[in-house]
Amino acid sequence: MKNFGVVLKGSSVARINEVSHMFDDCFIVNNIDRNINNQESEWSIIAPAVKGKNIVHFVNRLQTAALYPLHYKELGIKEVQFSKTGLDKHLSQMKPYYESLDLKTNFLPPELLEYNKFFDDKFYLKPGDSDYSKKHPNTGVLAIIYAAHIIKPEFLWVIGLDFYQTDYLFRRPWQSPLKNQRLKMQNTGMQGHFVDIVGKNPTVKFKLITAADFSGFDLPENLELI
Repeated sequence: MKNFGVVLKGSSVARINEVSHMFDDCFIVNNIDRNINNQESEWSIIAPAVKGKNIVHFVNRLQTAALYPLHYKELGIKEVQFSKTGLDKHLSQMKPYYESLDLKTNFLPPELLEYNKFFDDKFYLKPGDSDYSKKHPNTGVLAIIYAAHIIKPEFLWVIGLDFYQTDYLFRRPWQSPLKNQRLKMQNTGMQGHFVDIVGKNPTVKFKLITAADFSGFDLPENLELI
């Protein structure tokens, strides 16, 4: 595949129209159509830009990640990609729900857990801290890993990955406070992890629309900030 897109929900997703014509296949990560009043959301920005493309919905294990059934049909989405390699309590509830909508569900390829070793012995050493050996701490970055490692497009277009340096365009009431989300990015070294991912996939040219500041990072030659 020459071009593939990964669409996330950082504020820079507002620029999706700048590059959406460059790919015909993409992931949409988590929910883009639910808000506190079910009226304002990223849907009005993202849906027109990706309608008619081959879309897979890449989701975490929570029920809040699902789109409205009507919107799966409107975008012609037929598959859901899970962020875990097997069932847990939450996915045991969500898998039948997605399948009731005639959506094919897919577990994460176990080989992608190798990327989680970035977090080993670096950030989470205290009792009670998170164990990321089997669960990646960010679904959006995991979708990028999947695209780069499994799909291996020549050009990987990533839109809306801001590492919470700016807020979402639309914040849901069930989401963690922005302060907590930023702290998680810092504690996991997520921005450095992304740079590491790019370096581990040198044959993929990453094209990143972002509001994040990458000053201080030694960027690989196959990463272009747009």
